[in-house]
Amino acid sequence: MVDSDKQNLAKTKIQILENARQLFATHGYDGTSIRQLTAGLNITPAALYYHFASKNEVLEGLAEKLHDGSDALLDRIRDFDQTPEAMSEALGQYYDLLADDIHVFRLVYNDAAIQHSPIGQRLRAQAREFYAYLVGPEPSVEDRMRAAGAVGIIRLSLEQRGVEPAQYRDVIVDRAFRVMTDV
Repeated sequence: MVDSDKQNLAKTKIQILENARQLFATHGYDGTSIRQLTAGLNITPAALYYHFASKNEVLEGLAEKLHDGSDALLDRIRDFDQTPEAMSEALGQYYDLLADDIHVFRLVYNDAAIQHSPIGQRLRAQAREFYAYLVGPEPSVEDRMRAAGAVGIIRLSLEQRGVEPAQYRDVIVDRAFRVMTDV
C-alpha cells in the first residue's frame, strides 16, 4: 500500500469518528444509524465496515483515548497515598484527562445506551476505581460527599461551553481539592 493510500485511510477513519461524535451527541447512540454515519461523509457502509466492524466498534474507537487515559491515570494513582499533595495531584490529573476530551466524556455520561455498552461499562468501572481512591478504604458519608463534590466541580466546570480548560485549570482543581479536604 502506498503512503498516500495509508494517509487517505487514516483520514477517513478520523472523519468517521468525528462524524460519529457529532451524530451521537445529537441523536444519541441508539438514534444514530450506520447510514447516518456514512451519509455525511459520502462513503458507503462497506467503507465504514473496512475501518470498523460495527457501530459498537465506532463507539470503541471514539472512546479509546478516554479509556486509555483513564487506565494510565489509575496506574499512576495506585502508588499514591491519601496525603493532601497526592490527592491534589490526582484531582489535577483527573481534570487533565477530562479536559483532553470532555465531549466524549459527556457522551458517555449522558447517554444510557453508551453507559450500558461494553466501553461504557469499562469507563464506568474506571470512574468507580478513581472514586474509590478519593474516598479511601473506609469512607464515611462525609468522605463520599466530598469526593462526589470534588469530581462534580471538575466535570461540571469542564462542561461549561466556551470555557478554556487550560486557563481555569488551577482554580478549578484548587476548588475541587478544597471541597475534597474541607479546607
